[in-house]
Amino acid sequence: MAKPSNPQGTRDFGPQVMRKREFILDTIRTVFKKYGFEPIETPALELLDTLEGKYGEEGNKLLYKIRSNREIVNEVSEEKALELKSLFPERWIPGNSKLGLRYDLTIPFARFVVQHRNNITFPFRRSQVQQVWRGDRPAKGRFREFTQCDADCIGSTSLLNEADLVQIYNEAFTNLGLPNAVLKVNHRKFLEALVDELDLDFPVSRFTSTLDKLDKIGEEGVMKELVSYGLDEAKCKQMFSIIGNAELNKANLETFATAFNNNDIAQKAIDDLSMLLSFLEGYHLNIRVELDLSLARGLDYYTGCIFEAIVPESGIGSVSGGGRYDDLTGVFGLKDVSGVGISFGVDRIYEILEAQNGWLENLNDNASVLLCHFDVATQMYATKVARTLRDKGLSAMVYPDQKRINKQFDFANKIGVKFVVVVGEDEMKTGKLTVKNLEKGEQMSCEVSAIEQYITE
Repeated sequence: MAKPSNPQGTRDFGPQVMRKREFILDTIRTVFKKYGFEPIETPALELLDTLEGKYGEEGNKLLYKIRSNREIVNEVSEEKALELKSLFPERWIPGNSKLGLRYDLTIPFARFVVQHRNNITFPFRRSQVQQVWRGDRPAKGRFREFTQCDADCIGSTSLLNEADLVQIYNEAFTNLGLPNAVLKVNHRKFLEALVDELDLDFPVSRFTSTLDKLDKIGEEGVMKELVSYGLDEAKCKQMFSIIGNAELNKANLETFATAFNNNDIAQKAIDDLSMLLSFLEGYHLNIRVELDLSLARGLDYYTGCIFEAIVPESGIGSVSGGGRYDDLTGVFGLKDVSGVGISFGVDRIYEILEAQNGWLENLNDNASVLLCHFDVATQMYATKVARTLRDKGLSAMVYPDQKRINKQFDFANKIGVKFVVVVGEDEMKTGKLTVKNLEKGEQMSCEVSAIEQYITE
């Protein structure tokens, strides 16, 4: 029999890993809730019509399509069906695929908004934490199945929403122990202004998807690709003299305005980012916020501010991204509903914290109390004690088998339990139980009512 294994780009998570992942998820969820975002969930499966054509050329290639359960011979004429059966008598050939696994949480959210618009009060703030799937080539920090944490506000054009998202970034990364994170900010209008200044004669989306590869293939690679589309090399050099990155502040915005010769399209970006800075006035940011004109994110639906967060020197790319989309719901029939959102990549954040050993000390602890016993009678008594502890909000479990006490202690050590409660005949008679701290090698005798105080001190 073949050794069982995971599909490439997917992983199993044991209890120790899950404690760390839950720390990340709980931290982000808490910040989302603090800013008034309400949780929703959508199905893992979406109609292909919902997904296709929403992520650009590159994204469409990575969509996971679900094989149809209906055979193709049921979808063609009888003559064609007989021909197929004669050519492939042993083959079961599926029909047209109509379903796909969700690629991200934003497009399903847009579908959700349109489908449930009569039950939603706008502006609507939504948070969503679920799995997504992409047929990508697995690499460090890049998986085919991974978890995203999204926060979106839809039904409002106010830059106050972008300001809240910047604050969410700051608080989430600070609370995760990553205050060295850098939030890169750009604006779609800066990219359009570049197209205008360079007088390009090919689609903006092609230009942005190429520019988005700058950190992977460098200036030379981007220039080579743009030249292949017909852009003059001198204009490429002109572009690289304009784009760059600097701290997002009003002085640097004025510098970029000069670099663009006060281009009207670029001015819209400058006005928006100036308003964003006004909303953030007086708010202390631990993370660095940079204006990066090369940031494109490679997705066609961004229309205003664009965000991308990285952790420098981590060896991993972006850990979060997002931006403003003015008419994402329009593809589903609901026009002119603007929104803005961001998405945290939990798996990449995990990889960084793991490499830096940046976890809280108690994350490896098993918070349960293990009740140990000597025979059936003491085990039965232990179940009553466990019930009392659970009623007090503690996690408690009784060792299920009849084994020597040292074997029960071995089990406690292996699963990371810090406290054990020993129930013997004397404990049953007196009502005073022996509580052992396995980490410190200490123990005390106390009544059930005092156990909670002892183990939470």
